[in-house]
Amino acid sequence: MLTLHVDAERLVRSRFALSRLTEVTNALEVLAHPERAPYARSWVTQTRRTLDPGSVDVLFALVNGAAAYIPDFLSPLPGSYQPTLDEELAAVAATTAEDVDRQLRTAFRIGPPPPVLLERSPTGRDPRPPLPATVAELLARRGEEALLTCVVDQLARFWRHTQVDLWPTLHRVLDEDIRHRATLATRTGLADIVRTLDPRLTWDGRRVTLDSPAELSLDAAQGLILSPSAFLPRPAVYLGAPGLIMVGYPARGRGQVWSLPAPASEETGILGARRAALLSDLATPLTTTELAARHGISPATVSYHLGRLRRAGLVVSRREGHEVRYERTQAAVELLRALRSGDGWHG
Repeated sequence: MLTLHVDAERLVRSRFALSRLTEVTNALEVLAHPERAPYARSWVTQTRRTLDPGSVDVLFALVNGAAAYIPDFLSPLPGSYQPTLDEELAAVAATTAEDVDRQLRTAFRIGPPPPVLLERSPTGRDPRPPLPATVAELLARRGEEALLTCVVDQLARFWRHTQVDLWPTLHRVLDEDIRHRATLATRTGLADIVRTLDPRLTWDGRRVTLDSPAELSLDAAQGLILSPSAFLPRPAVYLGAPGLIMVGYPARGRGQVWSLPAPASEETGILGARRAALLSDLATPLTTTELAARHGISPATVSYHLGRLRRAGLVVSRREGHEVRYERTQAAVELLRALRSGDGWHG
């Protein structure tokens, strides 16, 4: 059981945040263990086909070689709602040699195991895996600073190759998850939101617990950072400065990242094939441009259909800066459910 000591007063100081590098690390874990995330199978297949393993060998070794703990310097806790990639990479580069050494010793079999690890091991043996050879060789030749330089370079490379084109979709889903939960928090309070993040997370008024094989108790003196992820199959905990902890959780609506839009079907009766396909794709708010790209039609055609759907009370729109996003209404959800069940909507 993993326990985070955070009472109501501390929980009030909690906040939501998005992190590109946390998603990069989560994506690397999925790439290393695709059986944990079957929803991302097509992404794994595509990435393995196009990514040169040698271009991220040290980074992948740190993630794939770790067992219960991945070094936290790979994904520094965000200091703002959404730091830029350059800001996050700079935070990685600024990790002290002492922190690198301490985290590597926690993750891998370097030196004698801390007594607490042996106490928590069911066999009484050191549970840490050996330090991967690629990491050990780099450290031996050039030290912690060179390791950080290499990690920063490979994080940026992996981001450019696998995430930069995906990020607009990721960002939309993650941002919408936070928007939804923040709205709920204004009605019920942040404490109740923690309970809804994932069924494996609980809060009893004094501590947040996560069902986990690891036995660990941490003091969240500064509250929690809550961060949704499209890659995570289950909640995860990331550590920052003393008392600062981030909880990652599977994002609401993350299926929008991995699913292709439903093809237009002729069996949609009065709704029409094209409008039914667009409506099915609006579980997460999208812009006209995004819908056009996803469905392979012109923005003008999308606008026409959205106008008809809005007049029918099936979609609503809201302005965000210079963009207008559309999402389906409850009436649309019920209509689509009826269509799929064949409940008399086929004309």
